[in-house]
Amino acid sequence: MTFKIDKFDWQYLIPLSTIVFIFFGTNVFGLLEKIDLAYFSGRLFFQPYRILTSHFVHYDQNHLLANIFGIVIARYFLKEMKLKSKSFVLALIPLLIIFQSCFQWLVDIYIFGNRMSLLIGFSGILYGIYSFILLSSIYGKEKFLNLHIGLSRNPKVCNAISFLIGIGICFSLLPKISLTGHLTGFIAGVLLFVF
Repeated sequence: MTFKIDKFDWQYLIPLSTIVFIFFGTNVFGLLEKIDLAYFSGRLFFQPYRILTSHFVHYDQNHLLANIFGIVIARYFLKEMKLKSKSFVLALIPLLIIFQSCFQWLVDIYIFGNRMSLLIGFSGILYGIYSFILLSSIYGKEKFLNLHIGLSRNPKVCNAISFLIGIGICFSLLPKISLTGHLTGFIAGVLLFVF
């Protein structure tokens, strides 16, 4: 297997470079405090910028590398399914950020009554991308919004992404990992696929 960069790859490089850039700003140079950028259920209405910033902040280099690897995996699966759009990922990510954050807030406030929930990281968005890939690998998906994405059914991708999601959900049960963050991302991806 050879790794070749093509004209579609800029849509993966933008989120990847953003999380790396912010990691250096927070973890390496200390220019920004992670806590000030994190999702905080009790402050989301007063500081709505956290809806966006929380997804690009990472706890440490292992957290960052896991999410970078997740972006690379998503790229591989989308290429295997013959993605036809140069901007699909960049159209999907902002919608996932909004939906996932809203679902997470609803779960925190109305199910758990937790106004002190703090979350950071891109993995909720990755679970949204993965659920979209999973459903596309089963049913195919020609259009997303007004983009022709032309994702074809692919049983191999379906099996691989199902396994990866299953392992990831099991991993989410470990301490300091947000199961609800991953599940709300997964649900956001399902809803975006359906609608």
